Amino acid sequence: MKKLPSRRATYLIGFIIIVALLGFAIYLEVFQGIQPCPLCILQRICLAIIGIIFLIGALFKFKKFGNFIVGSSAFLMSLAGALLAGRQSWLQHNPSGLTSNCDVSFQYMLQAMPFDQVVMKILQGGTECSQVNWEVFHLSLADLSLCGFVIFLCITVWQLCRKL
Repeated sequence: MKKLPSRRATYLIGFIIIVALLGFAIYLEVFQGIQPCPLCILQRICLAIIGIIFLIGALFKFKKFGNFIVGSSAFLMSLAGALLAGRQSWLQHNPSGLTSNCDVSFQYMLQAMPFDQVVMKILQGGTECSQVNWEVFHLSLADLSLCGFVIFLCITVWQLCRKL
């Protein structure tokens, strides 16, 4: 029977995958000119935080409580990312009712508005969040992002259920 990768090796593999995904997102932005919408930016932030958590899980050998904290933190961020990606995917598949949105940038909203209002404005979505700029196998970046976050959710649940 093959031995499964250790907890730390699993986190390291997850971290490497996240670095590759973020690198691909930066490639699409810089070299392909696909500008991220506010929901995309929040998904990237979630992905980066999951990557940091995975790196911490890979670098340090934790006891039971430490493994629970690392796994739970990664689970919560994966869930947040899945919800954001799911919202964007829903907006892309159901764009009716969205009005043309010539609002200010995400950075300006963070400077000028209270955080809770920024979050509500972003979750409402706009035409920029409903646009599909890139596809592979008829899946948009939001759909692929949702799949990725669900995979990270599964990995974190598996990590939480593993024995030391």
